[in-house]
Amino acid sequence: MRIASNIAASVQQAQARERNDINRNYEKNVEKQQDNTLGRAIDKKQSDRVAQLKEDIKSGNYKVNLAATSEKMAQSLLNV
Repeated sequence: MRIASNIAASVQQAQARERNDINRNYEKNVEKQQDNTLGRAIDKKQSDRVAQLKEDIKSGNYKVNLAATSEKMAQSLLNV
């Protein structure tokens, strides 16, 4: 009787480990899918922005804000 209960306990432990491994792998896959989806969304947004900037430059509508640009450059150089 004692041997049977030991075997049953060992089987339950093995099943619990398998479930934990399956759950961990599932969670990792879900995280990867979310990261990929987010990455694609960011890439699309950036490519849309680049396309818009190219369009604005071609049409002559893009203007560089020299004051803001020089301010940012100065802050960057001063590590502010």
